[in-house]
Amino acid sequence: MSFRTSSSSKSLASDSDSDSVDSLFDAPSTTLMPVAKRRVPPIPGLFLPPVLVPPEQATQITQECMRLYFDGKDVNQIMLFGRTMTITDGEEEDIDARMGKGLPSILVQLLHRLSALLQPWIPSDLHDRLFPPKGAPPRARQAILNLYRPGEGIASHVDLLNRFDDGIIGVTLCGSCVMSFEEVEHVRDCEKGRGEGDEKKWDLYLPERSVLVMSKDARYDWKHGIQGRTHDLVENEDENEGPCLIKRSIRLSITFRWLLPGADIVGGPEA
Repeated sequence: MSFRTSSSSKSLASDSDSDSVDSLFDAPSTTLMPVAKRRVPPIPGLFLPPVLVPPEQATQITQECMRLYFDGKDVNQIMLFGRTMTITDGEEEDIDARMGKGLPSILVQLLHRLSALLQPWIPSDLHDRLFPPKGAPPRARQAILNLYRPGEGIASHVDLLNRFDDGIIGVTLCGSCVMSFEEVEHVRDCEKGRGEGDEKKWDLYLPERSVLVMSKDARYDWKHGIQGRTHDLVENEDENEGPCLIKRSIRLSITFRWLLPGADIVGGPEA
């Protein structure tokens, strides 16, 4: 199976009746489809920096993950775990130990790459939370691989509050999608002084090889999800053109999360 994406896009501004074809494979109606933003919405703690994982590294990880975990198997999600190690003065430094011993080497290498890519674009305290500096206490880290086929999505949710800490990284290795963000209802009800025009929901386009970071409000007070559909309507890169209809292909994503203390114990209570 080939995982080279061939996402096709078409400007809706050029659509006409003459383009219509009676075919089961026609593009879907866009009447009720939201137009996704290419720039990150004003949600505190949400980052989509203008950086991409290098294509050769993304391809290598995709191929290896497909070979190890998905090819010939009836699964669409894999969970992997690692633990960071404390390096004290006088000990020989093992830089991989600060990313998560036990994770596959290709994912440890990816974490090193993400550390360098994200450092200029996120606050320093958040960077230290995501990529522990020397001397930081040991922590358990989860890497979750999700495989989406066209038409598949994930229900809107907030990552488990009693299991995962602040600071979540999402990497789109191949394929693309639109992720929806919706403010948690109890937050909307409790907030005062909100302007009438303030948005309670945003749709954000995640291109291939992009890196998303959720922290603070974006992690705790906003649900995120992916609508199951075969196409996405996205703002055109040329602001003078109408939105583009982008066909989804197979998407592989990796999410890195910290487990709270005790949450890595097998058989613990699940809330």
